[in-house]
Amino acid sequence: MDNIELEQKVLDIIQTKNYFDMVIKVKDFEKEYKTSDFYKNTKKPLNEVIKEAKIYYALQLKDIGTTIQRVIDELDISNLNTLLDQISTTFGQENQEIQQSLEELQHLKD
Repeated sequence: MDNIELEQKVLDIIQTKNYFDMVIKVKDFEKEYKTSDFYKNTKKPLNEVIKEAKIYYALQLKDIGTTIQRVIDELDISNLNTLLDQISTTFGQENQEIQQSLEELQHLKD
């Protein structure tokens, strides 16, 4: 296994969304990884390689715009809209209550 194939396999592993599935993929790949030239030269454990690769690829500036856009696209703003509606309703009710209290105070003053 050359470094290009190794990189593709590691990328496949680190892009796995479910943590537990990722751990299983790492375990399944470990035997093949130990036959790679990279492992023979570095003796780095696969878990360490995976951790370093996640950081390395997360910090790649060319992909940061794509990553940010993906995060924005995945945002669920329906909850935010609901929260803003609740806040608006609460403030509206409080303003109405304050207005009524001020009117009562005005009547008491007169």
